[in-house]
Formats: sequence, C-alpha cells, structure tokens
Amino acid sequence: MRQVLSIPAGETLQNIKAYHVHAYPHPRNYEKSQFVTFRAPRGGKMDMLYSIVEEIVLDPRKHNVEEDLTHLGDDARERILMYIQARKGTRFGFEREDRDYMFYVLKEEVPLSHTPRPKGKNTAGHTYYTYDEITSGKEEIVIESRM
Repeated sequence: MRQVLSIPAGETLQNIKAYHVHAYPHPRNYEKSQFVTFRAPRGGKMDMLYSIVEEIVLDPRKHNVEEDLTHLGDDARERILMYIQARKGTRFGFEREDRDYMFYVLKEEVPLSHTPRPKGKNTAGHTYYTYDEITSGKEEIVIESRM
C-alpha cells in the first residue's frame, strides 16, 4: 500500500473541498493509499491529507442515481448527490459518457499548512509521496519514485 496518492484537481478542487467527495472515470489505475491529497491548479499546492471512508462506482448521469446510494449513510449519500449537482454545473462535469465514475467520500485527516507543491513542474497525472516527505514542512517536495 502506498502512503499518499496525489491527484491533480484543477477546477474540481472547489467541489472536492465543499463536499469532501472526489470522482474520476472508472477504471483508473490508482494504487491503494493510506491518504489522498489534491493538487491545486497553477503550481500544484496541496493543503490537506484525506482518508477515503467510502468508495462507490456509479453513473452520475443517471436520472435515478439515488437508488445506487441507498446502502450509504445519509451524510455520504447527500454529499455525493450535492457534488454531482455542483460538478454538472461546471465545464468539468461528467464528460466521459462511455464510463462509470468512482466516487471517493473523504474525511479530512492532516492539514498541510506549509502547502507543499511538487518539486519542478506540476504534472498532469497522479503521483505518490511518502508521508514523511509531504509532512516535512518543505515547500517543494519530491515524488516517491525519485527518492
């Protein structure tokens, strides 16, 4: 298991922070990680480590998506539904019509008050960090594969 998965969030970051939910086209090859964090646009700063408390694959374009969420608690169900509505109103809606989406329901775990960012260029893809590196207090941090 990896320690920290770092995902570029771009313009979806506002919705991730508002609802503590993240969604991406499924399947995707993210390795299981203890924590997940999201990189902001223009530099890739990260400000929070989250744990994933629920994972569910569904089609957010369905009219009756609520039926696929009945096994979740009220809080998680409502957060996912609000996230879907909010994201549909952006240019980064659910554009992959040929695929379902994986939804992560998140819990804030460790604030990153030093707002670390990737050393060098912020990549378009996901990366992994060690817990020690991302919580080190350094402003620029090195991805796990380069350590």
